[in-house]
Amino acid sequence: MLVERIFHEHRIHFQRISFKIVKSEEAAEDVVSTAFVKIMDNIEKNSELPCSQMTAFYVSIVKNASIDVLHQSRQSVHMDCWDNVPGEDADDLADECIHNADVHRLSKVIDSLDPDDSRFLYLRYTQEMGYKEIGTLLNISEDAAKKRGQRLIKKLRKLYEGG
Repeated sequence: MLVERIFHEHRIHFQRISFKIVKSEEAAEDVVSTAFVKIMDNIEKNSELPCSQMTAFYVSIVKNASIDVLHQSRQSVHMDCWDNVPGEDADDLADECIHNADVHRLSKVIDSLDPDDSRFLYLRYTQEMGYKEIGTLLNISEDAAKKRGQRLIKKLRKLYEGG
């Protein structure tokens, strides 16, 4: 059965993906179970996709289910630590990404960035480093790091909305 094959081939990978988001092994296991129910519900429709697209689709199901768990437990997604800068669009983009739970699309946008911008995002939102720490690491001032972060959020929003 296709679902069993997907389960055996991808379960551990899916749990790792979910764990990075929910930060709990137990919750990650629950997410993977929920994701496989969704996969089974749509197996006929999705079995026609090429293998690479099918796997990407299933990964997006796992990521979206992980974000749903965070919403239900009232925890915040790491994107929530984007700065609340008055007059800036960071809040709108973070809210849009979280509410739409379109992680796959956002991942594609982030993957399209140059390596320096991707590294900055990794430091800021995955490693949860402050602007002062990032500035020190990149040999720039804290203000320059903050401005770069603001510009990068605007750039992400533009790329994200552009489709």
